[in-house]
Amino acid sequence: MKGNIKELDVFILKSLKQEEINLKALIKVVFGFKKWILLITLFIFSLGLLYLITAPTEYSTTSKLLMEQPAGLNNKALGGLASISGLGNLGLGDQNSEALPAELIPELLMESDFLKNLMYEKVYLDEVQDSITLLDFVNEYEKHHFYFYLLRLPSFIKSNFFSSEQGPVAIPDKTNISKEQNILSFEPAERKTISQLKKRIVVEKEERLLVIQTKMHESLASAMLNDILVRHLKEYLTDIILEKELKNFNFIKERTEEAKIRVEKTQNSLAKFRDSNRGINSQLVKTEEDRLQSDFNLEFNVYNSLAQQLEQSRIKVQEARPLLTIFQKPQVPVIPSEPKYLLLGIAFLFLGGVIGFLFIFGLLVYRLLKVHFSDV
Repeated sequence: MKGNIKELDVFILKSLKQEEINLKALIKVVFGFKKWILLITLFIFSLGLLYLITAPTEYSTTSKLLMEQPAGLNNKALGGLASISGLGNLGLGDQNSEALPAELIPELLMESDFLKNLMYEKVYLDEVQDSITLLDFVNEYEKHHFYFYLLRLPSFIKSNFFSSEQGPVAIPDKTNISKEQNILSFEPAERKTISQLKKRIVVEKEERLLVIQTKMHESLASAMLNDILVRHLKEYLTDIILEKELKNFNFIKERTEEAKIRVEKTQNSLAKFRDSNRGINSQLVKTEEDRLQSDFNLEFNVYNSLAQQLEQSRIKVQEARPLLTIFQKPQVPVIPSEPKYLLLGIAFLFLGGVIGFLFIFGLLVYRLLKVHFSDV
């Protein structure tokens, strides 16, 4: 090593005197450190090899869902009805719009509000010869590579041997949190589960197809997780559609009841007027009776239209269905998807060589600065 450094210093002094760099001499000097480059490369490769040896096997399962367009309610009938009744578009909305834009579905699956529903679903593990919840899997049975535990060793030592003597922190009771506040609260194990599930789930949108990929340590567990995810997604979207249709149904139902009250009121007013003016032959009385009859006909027509729309909305609620159709079912994988030994082995070997050459060039810059400032 000392001999190589002397050659490096000679090259630097010669380059400074000539004020130019001879590439052939530079290559010769760099390759003079070939043993060190080789050692660094082998060292980095051995670190990568340790990662590959300790990395757990992962199996990936892929399913595809076809996203459909919801039919919605007939907006033209509601628009005409709204103009007659003077309601405008209040509460009716765009009945032909999607309950949830398809572009938002991949992001929806990564939200904690959705993933919390998966935590207590069970998958079968050959390792324990039983079905366990995803919460238990993440916190008790999930495997990691060597460096995962190595990087967490300082925090583990600190938390177990150098923890402060402060009293336990009071954790608010989640039962006291009002549901109307829409606040999510998780225990540490639940937060860890959600974080790890985000790493084990990949969702992509390809035109009208939604591609869902899941990975687990075992092939059957991977397929089961994929099936659980698809089932929960369809149920979640069904609930969204059902909630939308229920809101529309309740709105029309309220308007129908109000219209019924107005019909009864105008009908009673017309009947009382006729009873009180029976036998009276007067043009003024006839005009007032025609006006009351016209009010009654208008209110009855509005009520009749609302009653028809209410029945359509009731059918819509009963026919609420998910927007997704299974295009490709999840299949139990046979070949593990991770780790990719050949690809990662070549990557670590290449990385070792790059770091080896960077080390030599770093040494070159260091010696150059040292020689330069020593001359000054």
